[in-house]
Amino acid sequence: MPPESSPSSIRFQLLVSVNLVLAVAVAVFLVMDYQAELAERIADKHISLQEEALTMAQAIRRLRGDGLQTVQKYIDDVCGRMRESHSPGHHIAVIIGDRVLQAVVHHRSSPEMVAAMRRAAVAPNHRARFGDRELVVGAVEIGDVTVYVSEYLIDLRQALHAEYWFRLLAIAGLGLLAAAVVDAVLLRVIVRPTAELAATIRRIGSGELGIQTRGFQSAEYAFLGRAINEMSRSLAEVERHRQREMARARRIQEHLLPTQTEVPGLALACLFQPAEIVAGDYYDIVPLPDGCWLLGVADVTGHGVPAAMVATMLKTFVTHAVEHHTDPGEILAFVNARFTAVALPEHFASMLLARWNPATAALDYASAGHEPPLLLSGDQVSELRATGLLLGAVAEARYSAQHVKVVTGDRLLLTTDGASETRNPEGKLFGRRRLGELFRA
Repeated sequence: MPPESSPSSIRFQLLVSVNLVLAVAVAVFLVMDYQAELAERIADKHISLQEEALTMAQAIRRLRGDGLQTVQKYIDDVCGRMRESHSPGHHIAVIIGDRVLQAVVHHRSSPEMVAAMRRAAVAPNHRARFGDRELVVGAVEIGDVTVYVSEYLIDLRQALHAEYWFRLLAIAGLGLLAAAVVDAVLLRVIVRPTAELAATIRRIGSGELGIQTRGFQSAEYAFLGRAINEMSRSLAEVERHRQREMARARRIQEHLLPTQTEVPGLALACLFQPAEIVAGDYYDIVPLPDGCWLLGVADVTGHGVPAAMVATMLKTFVTHAVEHHTDPGEILAFVNARFTAVALPEHFASMLLARWNPATAALDYASAGHEPPLLLSGDQVSELRATGLLLGAVAEARYSAQHVKVVTGDRLLLTTDGASETRNPEGKLFGRRRLGELFRA
């Protein structure tokens, strides 16, 4: 699947949508205004040409008695005084009876020009095409004298284009200024409050429960800020309650651990350090009715409170079992039968039990799939392998006790897998080999 593109910000979407709407509105307005302005200027030009044609028609009626040459000279003088820069394409045509006179000073006279001027005179918009250009014409007829005065529209359009480009640039500048103002407002009203709320939520997610946001000026962000503050206070209260309950659970679990660590013939050292507040690891030192001592280590699958509750059950089952049995294998079978009956299907536990007889210095053990203990005798380290299945796997499981020969000075290390599976900050496993080397050292 192609990677998802990151969504654009509200700030960007608002700027684009607002400016797009404004740009479309301005463009429509400019086009309509341009058309209206062009029509108005063409109408003004037609009126001025119409007035010029009227003036000339009156003058020609007075001059016609002096001959057509005088009329031609008058036409050329009038057209010659019109500068190309002010009146581009200015041309005059006069029809007296059946004679057609045209100004020749600008070299535009032709039958095609007269035909175009006549078409424009009868057109509703007073315009006509002449070659690749467009004419606007004013025409006046007095008696048998008809005067046509024309100009090209190209310069009029170009002047209007330049004016509207200037307007467009001015509007674009104002649009950029408005966009900058809107962006500054969005930055103050939306972006910064959003970033502050997001930072507060991240801090809450990282464990800083109870922190509060400041007040905001907008009603929406003030409402959201109050909701986040209330959530933060609620989570902090829930966490305080959880910590109190977990502290009680920790005290209960520690209370279940043995306080008697003096066993005849043995020097004992115990370390209980759960990865969490409570754990499923469990160890015990229990005196047996026959004068022997039972040493035990167990590890329940899972972590936290559920595993700690299962470990508490194991403590109860062991306490009950030693009232009836002294053999480690029989005790494991007793515990397993009851554990399998009450534990959830996903709960298992490993356990190692060792019976120490101070009178004979005999050590017997049975293991329900537990991490093999290490026995250091002289400079040799050996493992005491498991003698049966995990607790909770099969209700009828049986465990055989194994005798271990020990002498004065031997050492026995009973651990859970938390020791060998510890990792350093780089993630490297400690491992059983290094555990054995450390034990030997």
